[in-house]
Amino acid sequence: MNRLVVAEKAGLSPSTVSRALTDHPAIPLSTRDHVKKIAKALGYIPSLLGKGFYQKKSYRLGLVIPFQYDTRIRSIQGEYFSKTLYGLIRAATAKDFTVNVIADTGLSADELARLVLGHSVDGFVFLGVKIGDFRFDYLAKKKVPFVFIHHREDGKPFCHVDIDSAKGLRLILEHLKSKNVRSVAWVGGNKEYLNSQDREKIFPKLARELGFEFRGSWEGGFSRRGGQATARKILETRPLPDAIVCANDRSAFGVIEVVKAAGTRIPEEIRITAFDNLDEATLITPQLTTVENPLFEIGQMAGEKLLALIEGKESKSVSVEPRLIIRESA
Repeated sequence: MNRLVVAEKAGLSPSTVSRALTDHPAIPLSTRDHVKKIAKALGYIPSLLGKGFYQKKSYRLGLVIPFQYDTRIRSIQGEYFSKTLYGLIRAATAKDFTVNVIADTGLSADELARLVLGHSVDGFVFLGVKIGDFRFDYLAKKKVPFVFIHHREDGKPFCHVDIDSAKGLRLILEHLKSKNVRSVAWVGGNKEYLNSQDREKIFPKLARELGFEFRGSWEGGFSRRGGQATARKILETRPLPDAIVCANDRSAFGVIEVVKAAGTRIPEEIRITAFDNLDEATLITPQLTTVENPLFEIGQMAGEKLLALIEGKESKSVSVEPRLIIRESA
């Protein structure tokens, strides 16, 4: 079955049928619906390759993630990646797009641009961008559509989707205040990432503003191992802070393990909170009080914004409202 048969049945030219099947705006909606009805009745399946060639689109979105392999794979943490990917897939499929995962092994700006200009993908969502990545001015110059997740470039019109860290940290501190916590310590993330630097700046200022005694910052590296190392240092201080606030759940898991092993009771002697609400937060004992970072929704929003950019529409950055999930640790 080919489009010539559809065209003959519809009483239209093959070129009109092709444009109708690809929703070309020059073809009236009634004609498009008529052609699609005939095509369906005849069992005709339009070629996506032909559709893409005609519209100069691949109908694929690229999710770019850092990827390095030496003795082990270094990339985005599994749940953080998977939930974001699923959200992006949901946005893509709603517009008949698919998603390609692109391993960023140090791709140059030109190599990335060629993926779009050569129609391998139609645009990018970037996940895991580090501070000092200078490829994006070039991509913008080449009119490559892209959206950041959990990153931004201040002073530049690049679209991003992020969690509102300031509101999230305020929710944590207001909860701790309701529990008569007076002193707090901070376990930060990896300073290569903007989210980490933002939270590092916001937390001490906000803690003092709300009347807490601030007991200092330690770098937890966004990792369980970093949280473990930091917890050992905090436990050497006296008096202990009433609460430890971690920049993400994974570092909090490490903190909880070490604090429990030292015989310090949670939350009776020290309260522990964090940021992300990973699934493991309900599996650790005590269950972790944490701010939900809605990764699925953020992935979906990023996809929707990228699709708008691909269609030539304006797409504004957005900060997602956080929500505090109160459990046993605080």
